[in-house]
Amino acid sequence: MKKTSIKTLKFVCVLALIGIIMWMVFYAIQTYFVLTTGNGNGVISWGSPRMGLKLTLFVINRTTIFLLAGLMAAFVINILKYLRGGTIFNRANVVLLWIMTILLPIHSFVSDNMGIACSPSEHFNLLLTDSPFIYAIVSLIVALLYKLAYDAAEEQKLTI
Repeated sequence: MKKTSIKTLKFVCVLALIGIIMWMVFYAIQTYFVLTTGNGNGVISWGSPRMGLKLTLFVINRTTIFLLAGLMAAFVINILKYLRGGTIFNRANVVLLWIMTILLPIHSFVSDNMGIACSPSEHFNLLLTDSPFIYAIVSLIVALLYKLAYDAAEEQKLTI
């Protein structure tokens, strides 16, 4: 691979890590304020009806956000780590992509329904949009393409 391509990939990976860190700091601060300033006006009100369901949705949402951020950071770190050895596609990232393929539609469904968690009402409807399906299909395609690239790179190593 050309030196400029490697430098560009490293630069993009560093930018991605900085972006992930900023994303996590933002969500950590936002989570703190949502959980500590509940008054029924756009944030979780602790005395609202069906509090268990609302809190469960919020916790699942934040858990999937932090899990996805951790998986993305691990993915980028693996690229940087394996790039030193001259490898771009690695088995560890194949596994990470498959895990993200499972988590993304779950996160999307819960995110679509976060209005329930912040609603002071006990009456609400669960939403099912096209987002979970689109995320599932796109992430599945990306995971399969990455797996094929990994297999091709491994096969090329054996033929040399």
